[in-house]
Amino acid sequence: MQLIETDVSLGVDIKQQITVLITAGAIAAAVAAIATAPTTASEWLNAVDRNQVLQSATYTATMTVHLPSGQERVFRMKGHTVGEKYALMEYIEPKRDAGTRYLRRNDQLWIYFPRVDRTMLVQGHMLRQGVQGGDLSYEDMTESASWADDYTAEITAETDSTVEITMEAVDMTVSYPYREITIDRHRRVATRIINYDASRQPIKEIKVLEIRKFDDRWFPVRTRIESRLTENKWTTFEMEEVRFDVPYDESDFTKRALEN
Repeated sequence: MQLIETDVSLGVDIKQQITVLITAGAIAAAVAAIATAPTTASEWLNAVDRNQVLQSATYTATMTVHLPSGQERVFRMKGHTVGEKYALMEYIEPKRDAGTRYLRRNDQLWIYFPRVDRTMLVQGHMLRQGVQGGDLSYEDMTESASWADDYTAEITAETDSTVEITMEAVDMTVSYPYREITIDRHRRVATRIINYDASRQPIKEIKVLEIRKFDDRWFPVRTRIESRLTENKWTTFEMEEVRFDVPYDESDFTKRALEN
């Protein structure tokens, strides 16, 4: 009997020690999280950049364009984006657009049309036009730029779950000289973005509808981009597969690769 009692006592003691260790670990993790949490607007932008900037990622996606008439047009595509340097995207569906490809290299964009075996250069203000008549511009779709590098920022409001920031571009000739963003404090993802022109008129609003965790990063996989200039007009963009930190070769992003 004494052995049994001793064994039980030892078991309880071990459980208590494990509970203490787990509790201490949780407290330590919470303290570390608080210590490393962003406090300034610049730190928040860097935190969002770490999650949302695609240093090198491949994806498949569906884009649905809702027009004011009520008509909807659906496109499926696959792509590879390397920050704000390179991007290659190809339509998979519908059949009439399948094989059409976009190549972005810095500030220039080429579109290859396989039916006529022709390549067209898009640059300058043409990059700001909507793709397939939607609310995503060529620039929006083919770059993944750093907000921390391109904007100065100021925190305007905070809650337990969100941080609101206003942003002003370092270079006022960019597509969106001013932005207002709402950041999910815990997942460090921008869940709402309002883009403004140089006169501070709102152009479009982006709402994140779904966020998914990939290893140690949260990433928006479904968004709705709504025009602030035209009523009853919006675009949804849903990523079905995303792979991060994909190895790449610069030769993958050339006109030769585009047209082959």
